[in-house]
Amino acid sequence: MRSFLRRVGFVTAVAVLGAVAVGGTAGAAGLARGATTVTLNQATIGVVVNDLGLAPAALKPGSLGMNGSDLQAAFPIVGNLKGGIIKHTGGLSLSDGSTTLALTNYFIDTNEGVLTAKASVDGVEVGRIPLFDLGAAPAQTGCAATAQLGLSFDAATALDAVFDLPVEPEDLAGADFGIACVAPR
Repeated sequence: MRSFLRRVGFVTAVAVLGAVAVGGTAGAAGLARGATTVTLNQATIGVVVNDLGLAPAALKPGSLGMNGSDLQAAFPIVGNLKGGIIKHTGGLSLSDGSTTLALTNYFIDTNEGVLTAKASVDGVEVGRIPLFDLGAAPAQTGCAATAQLGLSFDAATALDAVFDLPVEPEDLAGADFGIACVAPR
């Protein structure tokens, strides 16, 4: 697994460095250097929405919507790749109607095999959490790298702490949230 993640890091570094040399386009949060698009596992999202009662929403400049029959979320890549970290702007929120958890400014750490997010609850920042563990995923056309997103145990514990979920964190940890396609320019 570590060698796979190192290959992902190398391919992404080459693609991002090439994009930096060419230049990015101006985005809402600075220079966008491409995007990471996540094709969400609709069964998992169904459990989040229907069984856990959490409503997801995009936080700009991130987006959430249907692309054909696929539910996708997309986040602009910003900054230069440094130390194997791919930084993003925008994010998603989850709300149960009275409490809102915002997950923003994603960092894909190709060295550690994890995607982290800045978390805040009802507007109060609580810190950066490891959101997803990255796993191997089939290559996709147009992607410099792909990764399977499995909910981390830390994220499952945080979700339970915020929303007092009817399931144990152990039961949520590892849940398949979809496949990320990193496409720098």
